[in-house]
Amino acid sequence: MKRALLLAAALTLCVGTAAAQSPEEAAIAEESTEAAPKRVTGRNCLGDPRPKLIMSNLFGIKYGDWGLENQTRIGLCTPLIKKSGILFDLSFVETGFVMHLTPIYVMPGAYLTIAPLSILQFQVEAAPIFYWPIGISAAGYYPIPSITSDYSKASLPAEDGQTAMGGYVRFGPNIQLAAPLGPFRLIILDTMRFEYFSIGDAPFYFHNRNDLPAANQQWFFENMAIVLLEIPLSRVTSVMVGANDQLTRTIGAKAVSNAVRGTAMLRIDKPWSAMREFTTILALGGRTHHPVRQGDFNFILAISFQLDLTHKKQDPPAWFKPARAPGAAGRK
Repeated sequence: MKRALLLAAALTLCVGTAAAQSPEEAAIAEESTEAAPKRVTGRNCLGDPRPKLIMSNLFGIKYGDWGLENQTRIGLCTPLIKKSGILFDLSFVETGFVMHLTPIYVMPGAYLTIAPLSILQFQVEAAPIFYWPIGISAAGYYPIPSITSDYSKASLPAEDGQTAMGGYVRFGPNIQLAAPLGPFRLIILDTMRFEYFSIGDAPFYFHNRNDLPAANQQWFFENMAIVLLEIPLSRVTSVMVGANDQLTRTIGAKAVSNAVRGTAMLRIDKPWSAMREFTTILALGGRTHHPVRQGDFNFILAISFQLDLTHKKQDPPAWFKPARAPGAAGRK
């Protein structure tokens, strides 16, 4: 199916980018409001300066063009620089297994994320690809005569869908910034990716994931820019509203897709002991540039969560406040 998720990282809002802390998670990470001794190390892996085994999952549905995708990552996060302070608090290295699954293709592979600074991450991901048709127009592997051929749904009938195999590699940086605005916070994120795909045997084909025509061996460039205003609702819940711009283009062939969307996110921190965050994402907008779908309306609905697979069973959820011991109120 065609590309279903913002996030490489995304809004990866994915944009094909999940890590120990994605750009969104790192930008909105909060210190506990409970009194605690001064930290001598950072919040490198899920807010903890210790190695963590982490599972991240992102499920998204997209309309205009239709598509859905589930991304699952299981990786080991290790603190990179154990030093307190804003510059290195979120530095880490994470590596592990990644699975992209849709109704028409599966991509099981591996990823590596390195965050030398709290504001900067570098990620690389690679995997084989297996395509198959499902009896729906434009859903499957479709050879086309040339890079400029029509690939609207009418020109890609269900009976022409084929199976194919291939592989890909993608890499690039994430930049994440945040600044206080009174009781709110301004969050700025940018995810840049260079992608190389080689799929099937035909000289040219319709690349479902990026919704563009492609050569058999094709480089793509993608950039996701996001601006959000974070509004706290409680100690563990916040809403983020803003906008994002997603640009995808083939390198050399000059086919361009660009979408601008309004974005809203609801995030709950540590709803239970193992789950460190739960986020829902809604994005509404349209195509400003596209070879066959310019001006079309589209929306994305996504749900993401992160599990700490090495959590301690006695760790309470963030909303839980244990009762004070008798006489504790009077102690200094």
